[in-house]
Amino acid sequence: MTGEKKRLRIEDYGLVLWDLDGTLVDSRTDLVEATNVAMRALGYPPVPFDRFSQMVGQGVRHLVTSALPSGSDPETVEEAIEIFLVWYREHLADTTRFYPGVREGIERSTALHAVVSNKREDLCRLLLERLGAENLFEKIVGGDTCPERKPHPAPLLRAMEGLGIPPEGVLMVGDSPVDIEAGKRAKVATCGVLWGFGDPAASAPDVLLSDPSELF
Repeated sequence: MTGEKKRLRIEDYGLVLWDLDGTLVDSRTDLVEATNVAMRALGYPPVPFDRFSQMVGQGVRHLVTSALPSGSDPETVEEAIEIFLVWYREHLADTTRFYPGVREGIERSTALHAVVSNKREDLCRLLLERLGAENLFEKIVGGDTCPERKPHPAPLLRAMEGLGIPPEGVLMVGDSPVDIEAGKRAKVATCGVLWGFGDPAASAPDVLLSDPSELF
């Protein structure tokens, strides 16, 4: 049953596709600060920390647009994005870290692993490089790697290409409904995690977990 408390064995899968922010890493503080650097620079009030979970998961443009006043003109949006990116590229690993036990579990795992995020690919790679973890993943697919982003299945299918693992041997792990929906559209198993930013239960994943230790 969906959301049922049942055992999940990573080793039952040949390939695990991971969302990044809110699933592999807790990046909330750095993302909020980057957003608020842009808001302060443009004279707007900062985003409250508790509102952030409603804004993240669909890339930088969506995050910044959600923080700006409704109806902001395109020039303001582009300026805010640029300010965000300049600051974030320098500070994206200031406080961001893997959730407890996740990195160690991946390092022990015999499965292949890939990142499928709606964050820009260059930012995904830069963050994982700063964390010394880029070599843990066979592929890194970002929000601009394909013409479409999650919940479209294309990014997941791109990550699966050439690895020789059929869909029934693939697991998508994410903290957001867009992760679960993308997994369903790609016809792979889905695992929603509750330690992140979103509410994956809303999209009825195959398994719902509340602690990273349950993954391994």
